[in-house]
Amino acid sequence: MNKLIKFVISTLSLTMSFTASASTSNADAEIVKQAVTTMMQQHNIPGVAIELYVDGKPETYFFGYANKAKKQLITDKTIFEVGSITKVMTSLLLAQQVDGAKMQLDDSITKALPQLPTAFDDISFKNLATHTSGLPFTAPAFVKNKNQLEVYFKTWEPTASADEEWTYSDFGMGMLGDGLAALTHKNFNQLYRKNILAPLQMQLIGLTVPANLMQYYAQGYDKNDLPTKPIQSGLFPAAGGMKMSADDMQHFLKAAIGLPGTPDRIFYPMRMTQAAYVKLADKMQGLGWQIHSLESEEIAGLLAEETPTKFGPYSVIKMIEKPKFDGDSLIDKTGTTDGFRTYVAVIPNKKTGIVVLMNKNIDDNSLVNTAREILFKINKIEPPKAEDNQKA
Repeated sequence: MNKLIKFVISTLSLTMSFTASASTSNADAEIVKQAVTTMMQQHNIPGVAIELYVDGKPETYFFGYANKAKKQLITDKTIFEVGSITKVMTSLLLAQQVDGAKMQLDDSITKALPQLPTAFDDISFKNLATHTSGLPFTAPAFVKNKNQLEVYFKTWEPTASADEEWTYSDFGMGMLGDGLAALTHKNFNQLYRKNILAPLQMQLIGLTVPANLMQYYAQGYDKNDLPTKPIQSGLFPAAGGMKMSADDMQHFLKAAIGLPGTPDRIFYPMRMTQAAYVKLADKMQGLGWQIHSLESEEIAGLLAEETPTKFGPYSVIKMIEKPKFDGDSLIDKTGTTDGFRTYVAVIPNKKTGIVVLMNKNIDDNSLVNTAREILFKINKIEPPKAEDNQKA
């Protein structure tokens, strides 16, 4: 860890601690500081951690408190609930199995879970990872445990055939995790720790924070600024149950960009997850990741998107027969729990990416737009000017 330099900023009634890595450029620090402090003021956010790679070099920024009552500062050791960024990890586990020729993306989920009724026969692992399975966002409220889920399965019928509609689905990603566990005869947490955390030299946290690390677990706050309880695994831990420190997410960000030193067992499956499998009206869907074109005319829309997380359903324009990885795209994923909001985005060919971790649940577009603004400004990615459009 680089030697840290600490600054204290007072803006209006907000006082916060801001820490940046010593290698950080002044220009980058000013862009991050301005964007994050504005967001924190607008939403009364206790603490934020920013992990960046710029041209392959890491930069780290910490703002505010992991726990307001205890005045505990955000550091590289602070542990956050990363919410649906877990879906990217689950999809990476799937890609590793495919890369190892142990299964195929088009295999039916019933290959792993043969007890499922015939309604699931046409649902593939790829459908589950790309939200094109026909499954709803989540299970009905009356389904509280696995036994009740099995009963629900017996009468469930899809509202659309697989491949026809995109509906963001915790349900589907949770089933994907269950399927991987059944195929490998290991629980999801064991798979995650062995196949992702250990190879990337991340702490072996996963779904459960060990007792010796609980002191670093940030206090989450809901939209009304009330403290929240730590997230429980629930029915679908593979959809949103992971916890990671800021430093852990920096390790993952490096691998998501594909920087030198990324193990082959991570690099190639990661590229598989970041290829486009589904074309939608406003984006493309990878395995877990969402993919956005950075053609100049698209950039302004990405910086002004009103609802980055849309649950659907939306019609699938095309299931892409030969998925391709495009390292010039913006490849990203949001995450949320009752008391946390997170975001990760990479532009691999620019050797750049960002992770934002905060211990308050705020609306999607404020977080996403702030993160993209930082990433684009630092990398000098700009929408076309009005005069350029007139010339065209």
